[in-house]
Amino acid sequence: MVDKYSSSLDINKNSGNELFQENENDVKNYIDFYRKLLSSCEKNNLSETLKIIQKLLSLNEKIFSSSSTAEVFTYFCLHGAATAWILQSELKMPEATVYRTLKILRALELISPAVKISKIKHSKGGPRPIVWSLKGASGEEVYKAFKLHFKKLSPKFRIAEEVAQTILDKYLSENKRNEITFREIVIHIKELNVPFRTPDIADLTADYLLENGIKVWR
Repeated sequence: MVDKYSSSLDINKNSGNELFQENENDVKNYIDFYRKLLSSCEKNNLSETLKIIQKLLSLNEKIFSSSSTAEVFTYFCLHGAATAWILQSELKMPEATVYRTLKILRALELISPAVKISKIKHSKGGPRPIVWSLKGASGEEVYKAFKLHFKKLSPKFRIAEEVAQTILDKYLSENKRNEITFREIVIHIKELNVPFRTPDIADLTADYLLENGIKVWR
């Protein structure tokens, strides 16, 4: 699969390709600049953070001449690493679009293949998935992407993710809360009648909420 991305690409001159031809340090400086801007978002509330990210996406679109490439690049700036499947799931982006943006970002030498992932048992044929990392990304970020890839393949995790997002959007935000009890999570899941054991989904949902800054009382 790595060789799949090594073919030369005819990228539009307005895509940002000319930005990185002179000095490799320019690439790292560019990435560091964006990552520092995005990391500063953590100090703002959700509304302000979204405004900042929207402005960066707008700027990226002007650089890359592609909203999808801008969105994927912003994701890499936020998380450091990802697989194609993670990008499809997190950004709700078609598979073909994801692979096209990965090709563009690799041609610009903004990302590179970090590690190949072993295929899960009984999976379909085809190339092994790759964790792509942003230039300067840490080993921890690559490892997190590795773990997230397998989580995203789990039907239980995907349902828990949807449940958690529903709680975040329709329950906590409406009531202006940043905490929830485990019992409330269980009640919410029972109301949704999910096709898995409630305790399993509740534990995964609680973990997802904790990762998103929500206090879960048990």
